[in-house]
Amino acid sequence: MGKKNSINLDEIIDEFTPYVKKVIDNMVGNNLSYEDKEEILTDTFFILWKNRNSEIKYLDSYIAGIAKNLVKEKFKKCNITYNIEDYENNIGYFDELEMFSEEREKINNLEIGYKALNEMELKLISLFYYSSKSIKEIAKELKMSETNVKTKLFRIRKKLKKILM
Repeated sequence: MGKKNSINLDEIIDEFTPYVKKVIDNMVGNNLSYEDKEEILTDTFFILWKNRNSEIKYLDSYIAGIAKNLVKEKFKKCNITYNIEDYENNIGYFDELEMFSEEREKINNLEIGYKALNEMELKLISLFYYSSKSIKEIAKELKMSETNVKTKLFRIRKKLKKILM
């Protein structure tokens, strides 16, 4: 969400308000008033606005994290004990748990795949996928041709696919 790919905050609010309300409702249940929930919703987007120049890879997760932290802070201020069982009993918990389990499994598989890569392969993957550098930037930084970078990335993806299958 940094300067490279600036997003209109109004569009984000329109798109993510129902999602954030669901996150808040799942955590809060009947423990807070409507006004408190609205305050958390507003503060969530305010914090997002304050961090608008940050690079945010997964906007939905980032926004949900802000909302969850604000709910926890509100619970502390109001001396409300947050019980994980209450959250578990809310609609959607098991879907979220299943999604988390699947994501965890994917991460474990990727870790296995990464262990099979050599130092140069890891560097290329890191620069391309995690640092979001272009082929041209990577080629310049590693003093390689662009074609060589493309070929190596293709072979690394192929290698990882073979390992993960």
